[in-house]
Amino acid sequence: MSKPLFDLPLIIDPEHELRFVGPFHKPVITIMTLRNNSSLPLVFKIKTTAPKRYCVRPNIGKILPFRSTQVEICLQPFIYDQQEKNKHKFMVQSVLAPTDADLSDLNKLWKELEPEQLMDAKLKCVFELPSSEANAENRGSGEGAIGGGSATAGGGSAGANTSSASAEALKSEPKLSSEDKPSNLPDSSENVESLSGEIKALRENNSELRKENTHLKDQITRYRSSANIKQVNEPYAPVLAEKQIPVFYIAIAIAAAILGLLLGKFLL
Repeated sequence: MSKPLFDLPLIIDPEHELRFVGPFHKPVITIMTLRNNSSLPLVFKIKTTAPKRYCVRPNIGKILPFRSTQVEICLQPFIYDQQEKNKHKFMVQSVLAPTDADLSDLNKLWKELEPEQLMDAKLKCVFELPSSEANAENRGSGEGAIGGGSATAGGGSAGANTSSASAEALKSEPKLSSEDKPSNLPDSSENVESLSGEIKALRENNSELRKENTHLKDQITRYRSSANIKQVNEPYAPVLAEKQIPVFYIAIAIAAAILGLLLGKFLL
């Protein structure tokens, strides 16, 4: 339940608005300061109407008496449209911790509290562009207004304003994509170069292995051919029977000579 400001022991800075200053194609962070202005520990919890668009750290915590803490609120990147109305809000709920409360588990303590015990404060979110971008937006809107005035003379200013707003939105979209793309191009080109270098090295190793394989085959072929030539050129070694043939003939000749002598004696 909401209470008057003088009854609240929690002091919030900023009090009513959270301002986020662009550009909004990257995370934008703002700081909220919470101060416990009482003599008892204070427990707080922060909620938002757009939980997917914000990151709050911490979103629940405790503050000792007369101490303060800072809460970091991070707005996620998005495409900003100045014509779109922002309805995002934050609510800070707080309660003075009971004397017998266990402050080690704040989520459990928060579930045990009754809604009537809670004090809450609401803050709305405001999106702002830097001065240079704001001037560019104003110049674009001024040109749209001039075009709308001339169209009014012809009988149609609303259509010109709508077309200029849509043209601004279309211009803002490719600008973001062109900023995001170049950051990834160097990495991809380096990867392609490294892969091509590895492929080239593998091809060279493959060709070297093929050359070594061919060289080994040639050596094996030469070794086999040289072994066959040595076997052909070895001297002829006759067998034992061939070596014994001349001795046999000599014995026959000696026997014939003796027989001839004997026959000659008997005949004479």
